[in-house]
Amino acid sequence: MPKISTLFLFKKSCFLAACFVAVGLFTACSDDKSGKDSKFLQVPEKKAITKEEDSTNRRVESVLNEGSQSKEGQEEAPRASKAHPPNSGKEPMLMLDKKKMPLGEVVHHSDKLDYYECKGIVAPWFLELVVAEMNYFNELAELHFVDPKTCIVTAGTEKSLTPGRISIQLYENSKQFDRCIRSEECPIFRTVNFVPNRNAIYRSYFLSDISRKLIQHQCVTDTGKWHRDQTCYTVD
Repeated sequence: MPKISTLFLFKKSCFLAACFVAVGLFTACSDDKSGKDSKFLQVPEKKAITKEEDSTNRRVESVLNEGSQSKEGQEEAPRASKAHPPNSGKEPMLMLDKKKMPLGEVVHHSDKLDYYECKGIVAPWFLELVVAEMNYFNELAELHFVDPKTCIVTAGTEKSLTPGRISIQLYENSKQFDRCIRSEECPIFRTVNFVPNRNAIYRSYFLSDISRKLIQHQCVTDTGKWHRDQTCYTVD
């Protein structure tokens, strides 16, 4: 371990994932447990993938990997498909201290979550990737796009159902940001949780709109594969 207190994560998300698991990060949200002790739904038995599901997976993988270059992406979500985010960068994906917590000052606190500014914790290239994926799902759900400037990192406290879990919350603008964080009123909510899966970290997206009774889960693996309408806790 270096003398400095910062834990540097590797650059590439797929390789970084193995490092996260190796150091035991996000163990609180791991779904490796089975039986009554598990906090999450059990992994369902594998089912044969239909031609329609396979076609959908191929279309979305093409979107996430090729952006505006993908014809399928333009058909699925024309505006969001114009984004072509990087899959890696010079900076570490996230910055954590030796206690495996976000390396920054807490800007807001609640019983279940500590809140941090994304700036200085989330690498610009990784934020661009997460925002592009979230906006793709926003367009499919007919929700407004989020602004990377209104981004917050959260860490679960000891009173949380998943202590130590790191997440990113994204908002459309500063007004919505303040309403959700400080007033705890979030009629529209979008977050991405980082979920360990064997030797990788998956991105589990959650979108909701109370007025429309809309709740959506989307899972993106470390290789960019999309599992539609599923949380990453139930993906094998």
